[in-house]
Amino acid sequence: MNKHELYQLVAVISAAIEVRDYYTSKHQSRVSHLARCIAQELALPKDKIENTRIAATLHDIGKLGVPTAILAKVGELRKEEFALIKQHSVIGEGILNNVDFEGPIATIVRQHHERLDGSGYPDGLTGDQILIESKIVAVADVVESMSSSRAYRQAKGLSAAIDEIVKNRGLLYEPDVVDACCRLYQKHKADLFDMDKPITDLKCELA
Repeated sequence: MNKHELYQLVAVISAAIEVRDYYTSKHQSRVSHLARCIAQELALPKDKIENTRIAATLHDIGKLGVPTAILAKVGELRKEEFALIKQHSVIGEGILNNVDFEGPIATIVRQHHERLDGSGYPDGLTGDQILIESKIVAVADVVESMSSSRAYRQAKGLSAAIDEIVKNRGLLYEPDVVDACCRLYQKHKADLFDMDKPITDLKCELA
């Protein structure tokens, strides 16, 4: 599969997700933008930057396997409902394993809820067992999620999101990734993290 075909496939998959779940699609787009910017700030090789961008664009694809009634539920989730949602990273890996990506996209998606101390899911990985791309998507995911409203809660805001990753720097989140995210915040302030702005308005393009 050449790059043009790959990008077409990613666009089609993203469009399919949007038809079913508008929130997840927009969330993935914003996480993808921020994750790519963090990867660039870390001066990762271009292939890793691109793997990060693509995986972040599709990181919640596994929610296609979660009942819409649970994803859109207003109010606190029951334990068994949350357990179903936690399966989305495994489901996503299964879906993406069928695509001939050049990089480890399916593995990045599986690992994006893993945490440095082993408290994440689905495999309880620690430290260097987690791919750097997954660590980047994890931080971008937390920042975007906390900065945006969901069906079951109001947005906690950017300040709370930054406080979360800083507080857990080296515990849950990779220190270098947290530091890069904070540098981007200092450089771009609200523009980078304003989730109501179209992604195309933000100035962080691939080199």
